[in-house]
Amino acid sequence: MVLFVRNLLTKLSIYSYEKKAEIQREVTKELAKRDFSPEHFDQVVAMLDMYIMQNIGTVELEDALAQEKRSAVQLLNEMDEIINSMHGTTERQQRRLDAFKEHTVGVIQSNSDKSVIVAKVREMFTELIVEFKEEARELQAKAEMLERTANFDPLLTELHNRRALDAFLNQAVREQAEGEGTLSMMMIDVDFFKRVNDTHGHQAGDDLLRALARILTAHATLYQGFTARYGGEELALVVKNMDQTIAAIKAEAIRAGVESYDFRIRTDGKLSSRVDFTVSIGVAQWREGWDAGKLVSAADAALYEAKNSGRNKVCEYTGS
Repeated sequence: MVLFVRNLLTKLSIYSYEKKAEIQREVTKELAKRDFSPEHFDQVVAMLDMYIMQNIGTVELEDALAQEKRSAVQLLNEMDEIINSMHGTTERQQRRLDAFKEHTVGVIQSNSDKSVIVAKVREMFTELIVEFKEEARELQAKAEMLERTANFDPLLTELHNRRALDAFLNQAVREQAEGEGTLSMMMIDVDFFKRVNDTHGHQAGDDLLRALARILTAHATLYQGFTARYGGEELALVVKNMDQTIAAIKAEAIRAGVESYDFRIRTDGKLSSRVDFTVSIGVAQWREGWDAGKLVSAADAALYEAKNSGRNKVCEYTGS
């Protein structure tokens, strides 16, 4: 099914790249439910069939109208079938489709000149297509905005928020309980963050967190890590299929990258003096019988050890 969707998406020419990505996410989400019943399979196929029919119908009718190869009667019959297969995704869209069908019949019945009929119908259908595509773009933009609002931290836009982190961890731990791979977590905390705020102001503190988020995201991208803001100046990185030893090596690379980062505060909108900052990192690996909360507590305990043993270092969880 995944391979079919990947090959199919390139053929859905009327959709934007964003919409194609959304379709792939929808199918992947359905497959992730691990429901392989005939009923669920039919549901997924019906969803794909809707997108295919919309694409085929739109492309074929646009081509037919452009080439003016259909007779008025054929044109009306084909248009009626295609519109019936499209089905408006909202009540307003359905009313618009029904109105379009009525107008089409009116144009054909009131004219005998085929060229006039085709020209008018082409113009009407083009307007309909543009309207639907524009509405789809608006809905996509709204959906993306809502997704970011729901899942991403408003200050550190590269990172997920605590709610998204909790959801990801719970799902990842369930997968671990089923015996799939390994799962490690890093807790990252800025050393002496209050000192930065007190000395340079909260704007400098916010800028520092954004810089740390960029560093963390750059590293996490290399191994498909899930990054999030856990709270305050504390960030988290969760990695699937990576044991604690390797995760600690990756954490050390993050620590070194932060230590060498050329961070400069802004004064009156301009970059000025450099401020050195470091992070402490705690690393833990999920163990059998743990829930998500226990994994977080283990990583936090390792972080606490790193802070208490001098800061600017990585510590692994060694508890039982």
